[in-house]
Amino acid sequence: MKISIKFDMNVTCRAIIKEQFDKAGVAYDILSIGEIEVKEALNDSKLNELRENLSHFGIDILDDQKSQLIQKIKNTIIEMINLDNPPNSKVSHYLSDKLNMNYSYISNVFSETTFISIESYIILQKIEKTKEMLLQDLTMTEISYKLNYSSPAHLSGQFKKTTGMSPSTFKKIIETRKSANLY
Repeated sequence: MKISIKFDMNVTCRAIIKEQFDKAGVAYDILSIGEIEVKEALNDSKLNELRENLSHFGIDILDDQKSQLIQKIKNTIIEMINLDNPPNSKVSHYLSDKLNMNYSYISNVFSETTFISIESYIILQKIEKTKEMLLQDLTMTEISYKLNYSSPAHLSGQFKKTTGMSPSTFKKIIETRKSANLY
């Protein structure tokens, strides 16, 4: 028997964090996506216990500042893409304001560390969001509006350039896999 599910990664992640931090007896506050304030100093043993338990769920504790900044940038971009009303300001202004840092610095650290530009990362994330929305039966017009594209044609072009197939081909492949129980 096959069961299809839909879940919210943010809610799922918060539940895992709560479960693991409570299990370890660590007082904390979740500040935002990817940021947790621990209320007390953790000894190496407690930190390693949390690190090991969280790693089973694909969650890593980031130790160095550069990795933390990269993750903040990625989280801010994903958060921005998932907003119901995406900002009309330029991405550079949005990231600078949200992270309270100079965009040139953010951009340089991101591309030096990930070997991809922020702009390319945003496109990849928007294409992933487009895939989700296509599976929810939204039209390309609706999707392009929600993702702040100038036109459905522009989004379709980026989709094809990134995935190697048109949005309609992608949707047909997924529907075929679903009907054949391959997906």
